[in-house]
Amino acid sequence: MNTEQDELVISLKEKIFKLILFINDLKNQNKVLLKNNLELENALSELMKSKNDINEKYEHLKLGKIIDVSGNEFDNARKKISRIVREVDNCIALLNK
Repeated sequence: MNTEQDELVISLKEKIFKLILFINDLKNQNKVLLKNNLELENALSELMKSKNDINEKYEHLKLGKIIDVSGNEFDNARKKISRIVREVDNCIALLNK
């Protein structure tokens, strides 16, 4: 009977040891995953900033294209600029409310 109990205790100790090793492995994997997650979040943040910069430049190019005038289109361009200025004024007025 004593031998059976000893074997059970030894088996239990081995299982506990394996479980501790498994937990430590999971902790290490978690650290690696958290580090990777942080790196990916930083990369995403940089990409979003870059995307926003590109979108802003694109909007400026579109505005420049609208304003680009040749000879007889001067009046149309002036009207477009006036409309844009009115829209900006309206936006400013809304922001000041």
